[in-house]
Amino acid sequence: MKYLLFFAIQLLFWSCKGDLDLIVPEQAAGINSPGEIPLIYEEKIDVSYGRNVLQNYDLYLPSTRNNRNPVIVLLHPGAWRIGDKGAINSIVKRFIDKRVNCAIVNANYRLTSSIGVTYNEQIQDINTLLNKLKNESNILNISSNFLLVGISAGGHLAMLYANSPLGDKLAVGVAGIVPPVNLTSPTMYNGSIKADVQKLIGKPFSTNSEEYFKASPIFQFTQGSPPMIVFFGGKDETVPIDQAEICNKMFTVSRMNNEYNFYPTQTHEWNLWDETINKIINFASKNL
Repeated sequence: MKYLLFFAIQLLFWSCKGDLDLIVPEQAAGINSPGEIPLIYEEKIDVSYGRNVLQNYDLYLPSTRNNRNPVIVLLHPGAWRIGDKGAINSIVKRFIDKRVNCAIVNANYRLTSSIGVTYNEQIQDINTLLNKLKNESNILNISSNFLLVGISAGGHLAMLYANSPLGDKLAVGVAGIVPPVNLTSPTMYNGSIKADVQKLIGKPFSTNSEEYFKASPIFQFTQGSPPMIVFFGGKDETVPIDQAEICNKMFTVSRMNNEYNFYPTQTHEWNLWDETINKIINFASKNL
């Protein structure tokens, strides 16, 4: 009974602090500490949010969760046309190993390899997913504050969703790892993934440059944009350095809340995950 009372007080203390406490410590603080704080993640796998086979997600619910901490929503890479949430299960595990006190969502979305799917449909998928989670937040005992974390193409979609008028702007923060941000650049529409970019838009740049502009997150940035943290690599040949440079420039012009991280020796095959996740958690704790 004493242990349960102490644990309840600890949880109340965490939820009432001014800054978010997103990490559950392994040991409770205090001289009369009962010892280790238990933390279990309930898993719900392949939950549907639409009729398409790719409209599904995995959900991880920490036993210590509250309805205030953000929900981390992961969006996988794959040049918009391939990929699956299973490819980033290791990133889910890294967040769990950090003992993050947030529900974690690992989501699939429709791919441009299917006829009729462009960035518009992929943004619709993110919006549908977040609205479903928002509507179920009371049942799940989670917040409706969503931190989108996207890698490569997933990072592009996360940043675009948070800033464009295409969705309901339910994201309170965004983390983009090696994301394409300016599709009007020749390095994108005529670069190494030009065929994938054209599939994403549905038309070549020469016939509809305006659509490439609308699909580029940096041109949607405003001072009212949600806080954003990004990571770029100096040796990335898929998302070249001009993408990093203009992203940083547009952060400054828009005066939005941001953290820009540039690693000169990193390639598109990112390998600084421990540091990256620590920075994302710290950024969310300070800004969401």
